[in-house]
Amino acid sequence: MSAPTTVTQHSHSSAPSPHDRPCSCLGPDEEFPAALAALSMDELQVLHSRICRQLDREYLSAPDGPHPCTTDRLQEVVHELDARDAA
Repeated sequence: MSAPTTVTQHSHSSAPSPHDRPCSCLGPDEEFPAALAALSMDELQVLHSRICRQLDREYLSAPDGPHPCTTDRLQEVVHELDARDAA
């Protein structure tokens, strides 16, 4: 027997604002996991996607190029992905 399903209705006035939704980018000031090896492959791929989107945003908007933190994070995530692919 399956669990009962609860349906929640939202009115237009309670829709989340853009600031309430999770961003598809991971900015330099946002938390970054200390141990990438502890993440599932799905979590690591989502993290990679968010960092790539942030990098694109920074290349397009920052005259000095991307933030060093963003490029370092991408390098760490790519290293972890490569290590998993080689295993």
